[in-house]
Amino acid sequence: MSLRGKAAIVGFGELPTRRGYPGRSAFSLLAEAAKTAIADAGLRKEQIDGLITRAAEVDVMQFAEYMGLRPVFCNGAVQHGATGAFSVAMSAAAIEAGLASAVLCVFGGSRDPSMARAGGGGEDGPGGVGAEWERPFGPVIAANGGYGLLKQRHMYEFGTTQEQFAKIAVDERFNSLKNPNGVWEGQMITMEDVINSRFTNDPLHLLECVMPCSGAGALIVTSAERAKSLPNKPAYLLGAGACATTHSAIWQSPRMTTSPVSMSSRRAYEIAGYHMKDAQFAEFYD
Repeated sequence: MSLRGKAAIVGFGELPTRRGYPGRSAFSLLAEAAKTAIADAGLRKEQIDGLITRAAEVDVMQFAEYMGLRPVFCNGAVQHGATGAFSVAMSAAAIEAGLASAVLCVFGGSRDPSMARAGGGGEDGPGGVGAEWERPFGPVIAANGGYGLLKQRHMYEFGTTQEQFAKIAVDERFNSLKNPNGVWEGQMITMEDVINSRFTNDPLHLLECVMPCSGAGALIVTSAERAKSLPNKPAYLLGAGACATTHSAIWQSPRMTTSPVSMSSRRAYEIAGYHMKDAQFAEFYD
C-alpha cells in the first residue's frame, strides 16, 4: 500500500508573519488562518472532520472547541521543524485509512506575553527534558546555542567558510523580498552585512539566526477523488518521509552535521517513484 497520489492539498490560508500581533493569542491567529483555508477549499466548517496542530504550542482538543469543530480524528504533533510537512503526510494516511475525509492542518503562534495563557503556548516547560538538562548544563538558552555548535562542527569537518554560510542567509532573504507575508519584505542584506553583524555565539552571527515572530498558516487535505470536485487545482501528495529522527537534542548526536532528512528524503523518493535528479525545486528548513 502506498500514499502516492491518494490525497491532495485543496485549500490554504496564511497570516502575514510579523514580529508581533499585540493582543492576539495563538488561538485567535490560528483560527483566522483556518477560516481562510476552509473557505479557500470551498468547504464549510462542518465538513472538516480532521485536525492536526502543533502540540507544543496549542492543545489540539482545546483548539477544536475554540473553533467549534467536531473532528473524528485529531492529532497534536511535535516533530520540531518537520511538523508542518509531517501533518500533511499524517493527514493523507488518516484519509487513506478512513479515519477522516477532510483534515485541517494549522500552525502558528503569538509572541504577546499577555496572551501566554490564552493559547500562547510554548515549548520546554517545567518538567521537560530541555528544562531539566539543557538549560542548566547544555548550550545557551534558545536555539542559537545548538546552532553555534553545529556551525562550528561543520566548519571543522568540511572546511566550510564564513562566506559560504553568509551566502545562505543572503539567498534566503533574497527569496523572500517580494513576499508580502514575509517579515523582511523588501529588506535586502549583503554578505558584508551578515559577516559584520555581531556574534550571538561564535561562530554564529546575528543575521544568520532565526528571529522569533508571530503568525499562522493552515491548509486542508482531502482525498484525491474528492479534490476533483473542489474549486482549486489540487496539489497531490506523491511521497513523504514522516519523520526520520535520531536525536531531539541535536548536540547529543555523534554525527550532528548529518540531518535525519537523509533518511526521510530517501523514503519520500521511494514512495513517489522519483529520484533526486528528477527534482526541479527544493526547500530546506534549518
